[in-house]
Amino acid sequence: MLVRGLATRVDVSARADSVSGAILSTVFPDRANDATFVATLSRCSQENVASVVEVLAGRLAMHDIDAEHACEFATLVARLGIPLAELERSYWVGVERLWQDWFDLCRTSSGEGKGDLPDLLGGSTSLLFGYVDRVLAQVVRRYTAVSEEMSATCEDRRRDVVLRLLDGSVTEAGDAVDALLGYRMRATHLGLLFHSDRRREVTRALATLRAETGARTSLLVQPDASTWYGWLGYQDGVDAARLDAVRRIATTIGEPVALGEPGRGLAGFRRSHESARRTAELRDTLRRPPSCLCARDLRLESFLLENPESARRFVRDELGELAASTERAQRIRDTLLAWLAAGSQARAATDLGVHENTVRLRIRVAGEELGTALSERRTELLVALRLCEALGPEAEPTEH
Repeated sequence: MLVRGLATRVDVSARADSVSGAILSTVFPDRANDATFVATLSRCSQENVASVVEVLAGRLAMHDIDAEHACEFATLVARLGIPLAELERSYWVGVERLWQDWFDLCRTSSGEGKGDLPDLLGGSTSLLFGYVDRVLAQVVRRYTAVSEEMSATCEDRRRDVVLRLLDGSVTEAGDAVDALLGYRMRATHLGLLFHSDRRREVTRALATLRAETGARTSLLVQPDASTWYGWLGYQDGVDAARLDAVRRIATTIGEPVALGEPGRGLAGFRRSHESARRTAELRDTLRRPPSCLCARDLRLESFLLENPESARRFVRDELGELAASTERAQRIRDTLLAWLAAGSQARAATDLGVHENTVRLRIRVAGEELGTALSERRTELLVALRLCEALGPEAEPTEH
């Protein structure tokens, strides 16, 4: 009864955060920036701590334990190729953290005269370790089943080979590599990077892109919990029309994706992936990123946004008060961008859905506010406008 009463004083949420934090920092420090991995670990820890407390409080029998989130975490760990020993170690690190918190609570309660420390610790010890033994058995079974499935389909070997191809530790890709990957390295490659934790949807998305764009082969591997590296292989190259088709279809598939620049052979395989990766990194920088980011559309932004502060300073210097967040400044920016991109006031008016005189007036106003002949700084102005569109306007009008 003493243990049951004490269990009701446990702050489950705080203890779960303590446990998941200890596991992450001790066992999986290299996964700290993987939001999906962290969230899955957090759900697992929350479930385990809540169940332990329920067992200690006498409200949950051992045979009724449901380790749903623990098995979910085991599945993820297996799919990422993390050794089983690391998964088992995470449980003992978690037990140590939880046991220390429980011991401190027992000692405090004993000091308050609410029970002898040996009595409080004695019964709870067997319950805690009995729980871990039962859940860990389920977790190991799930991990083993997933690992065996991956081994049967060579998924784990494919990922290892792909990562080694990308980092240069494998320098040649002949028939043996093609056979293992089910993918021809001598094709023209279009690299893709998906950001999603929905395995089935990503797999379906790549299959759709392959079927509808005439790709001969495709390849997909998962390097971390929410990132997928993909490639489409084409025997007859990737021209502008085909890239447009891929981009158009990719915007409808529902999963955030970045498309790289096409490249041929092993070197092109790496370059296309690298350009997709750099393009995907812009998603956190761009103000209104579309679901599909294309490296070819964002070459300028990818290069210039490596230093966002310098980019913003360039925008302020070039646009002055036209970099402000007012509706008026936005209308003028939109007009200038349409004009410079189209090269014609009439075409810009059509694209914007306004009269040509409106475009002409806004261009004149822009020239007056910038105090320079727009034709003399077309390149700088176009770059500044694209950067402003990517980063968003200044919070307040710029003062001079």
